[in-house]
Amino acid sequence: MTTRVYLAAAMFREEPMQPRDLPAERVFVNASDVKEVWVETESDDQVPDIGRAVAFALVNPIEIGFRRITGTVERKIDKTRQN
Repeated sequence: MTTRVYLAAAMFREEPMQPRDLPAERVFVNASDVKEVWVETESDDQVPDIGRAVAFALVNPIEIGFRRITGTVERKIDKTRQN
């Protein structure tokens, strides 16, 4: 199951993964007029409800200047049901 989680007040951090972080398979930044950050996770772990804080860590670390993404859940979409 893939869940897309839109984040408010998103921050990108160069920090080690924390035990409670959810895995982030994909991270997207839309820098157009409506700025959005979203993360896609295939984790079976429960994504927090809207308005709750969440932290993700990249599944495979790559040299892009961050490893963790934190923010507040703005909305979430179950992409499995869309297809």
